[in-house]
Amino acid sequence: MRLISTLLFTAAALGAGATLAQTAAPAKPAAPAATVKAIQPGLLEVSGPRVNEVVAAGIQKITAVPGKGNRSIQVQSPWGASRFDWPKDVKPVAFTIETGKPKGSATITAPGFTDANKADYKAAIDAVVPVAISKTNDNKMMKTNKP
Repeated sequence: MRLISTLLFTAAALGAGATLAQTAAPAKPAAPAATVKAIQPGLLEVSGPRVNEVVAAGIQKITAVPGKGNRSIQVQSPWGASRFDWPKDVKPVAFTIETGKPKGSATITAPGFTDANKADYKAAIDAVVPVAISKTNDNKMMKTNKP
């Protein structure tokens, strides 16, 4: 009888330990910040954390070009491409954000970037990146049926 009690107690203790191990899994660590290479001096401070958001969203490339209507901004990701026009009240400026070469890195270029138009680039990047992420997430959900 004593042996059965000991075995039951041991089994219960091991089962509780296994249950705790399953429910107390460590939290998923935050994605590390991407290594960002800005081609023009000062462009990194303008793009700020937006480039890291692009990397985290899985976007491979954003190309923004003024004057092409609903094809002005093109976004490429593993879940498909999307295109859209400039957000309202944003001055169109040309820039490209390309990620993943090497993995976890990004390059941002803006051929017309100067100290004089820094505010235009900041406003454009701040307006375009959230739309690009949203459209990429829509594509991802359609392709994988998961958010």
